[in-house]
Amino acid sequence: MKLRGSLFRRTVLTIAAGLLVFQIASGTAIFLYITRPLAQRSADDLAALLVLSARTWVELPATTRPAFEDELKFSHDIGLTEAGAPLGKDARHLPYVNFLRTSLASRLDSGTALHVAEAADGRFHVDIPMAHHVLRFSFAKDLLVPRPSFALAWTVAAGLLVTLITAWLLARRITAPVARLAEAARLIGSGEHPPRLRESGEHELADLARIFNQTAAQLAARRENQSTLLAGVSHDLRSPLARMKMALGMLAEEHTSPLLTRMERDVAEMETLIGAQLELARSQEREPAQATDIDALLSELIESAEAQSPGQTHLRTGGPSCHATIAPLALRRILGNFVDNALRYGGPGRLELVRRRCADGILIGVRDRGPGIPADLREAVFQPFFRLDPSRNRASGGSGLGLAIARQLAETQGWTIAIKPRVGGGVSAWLAIQPLNPAAHRD
Repeated sequence: MKLRGSLFRRTVLTIAAGLLVFQIASGTAIFLYITRPLAQRSADDLAALLVLSARTWVELPATTRPAFEDELKFSHDIGLTEAGAPLGKDARHLPYVNFLRTSLASRLDSGTALHVAEAADGRFHVDIPMAHHVLRFSFAKDLLVPRPSFALAWTVAAGLLVTLITAWLLARRITAPVARLAEAARLIGSGEHPPRLRESGEHELADLARIFNQTAAQLAARRENQSTLLAGVSHDLRSPLARMKMALGMLAEEHTSPLLTRMERDVAEMETLIGAQLELARSQEREPAQATDIDALLSELIESAEAQSPGQTHLRTGGPSCHATIAPLALRRILGNFVDNALRYGGPGRLELVRRRCADGILIGVRDRGPGIPADLREAVFQPFFRLDPSRNRASGGSGLGLAIARQLAETQGWTIAIKPRVGGGVSAWLAIQPLNPAAHRD
């Protein structure tokens, strides 16, 4: 699933942003009003123990001080000795140490020189001057609990992880039904019948799935009714047209007149229009893909065009021969329409049928040297019954359904067609088969 500009991405970012703001606010509140006060209280208790131990040690007789030191070590895991050499640089990287230093300073006389340092073995040492003695207390880092900075870091890390997972799950739960709906709508647009969507889950999504299923069924029924109606109309119209054509032929054997000629031409045009209408209706049905030799199909088209315009047609293919699993009849009908238009409207000049291959698709173009199509009409020519000649002169071309049929066939197969101006004059009609069917292959 693509993330850029998608509903999934926006939903994830929105939920994640809201949860992150909540996590930061709650983490800050916990740090300021719970973790930090607990750390200060713990540091204050440790400072009280150290100061009390120092005062007790200086008041004891020299003979009982070793026993007191052993008791302090056994009960609190705090070593007590007289400092022989000064400590190194004070430790300032832990907030708890700063709390401890502040609490010790508040319990001793102002101006007392305190030193708190971390030794190479990972233990902390505190030098406290007391009654002409400098007492050194030593304790392990494990004694420094709680640690507010570590608590805040763990809170933020855990909150971030939970936020991202929760946002991803919620966004997927919201967007997955929408993605299934979009895929089903795409299948309907390409002329296929999508499977029914599950009408379960949240009330709104279940209603949406139910309405979509009803709409899809109605569209399928209307499309089938339209095909049936067109087939019936075609049958009902072609029978009297055939009788009229036979009658006109019998009259023409007795005597000829311009009126009979025009009537025969009108009957032929009506038959052409009926066939084009049926072809437009059938173009909405998706054709099964087959393994197709595209270059061989193009060669057949160019041979047919060469028969109509000898010496003026040319096939250009780049690279080795091209095979793909596509709809061959749709491809032939689209390109045949392009070639017929180029022969009909392109005027004298070279006609080129070009095949190119890109990263994941095929481009096929038909180029002519005709008068071209104005830029503001290059999309309008794909509308049914639209013709560049507003007079609808019969001598100028067909019914105006050819390009509409080609566009409908292309959209049904998931292809794209477009008309571009040709450098030096003329028109280039392009068909883009991209991406190819997953089973497509190239030689």
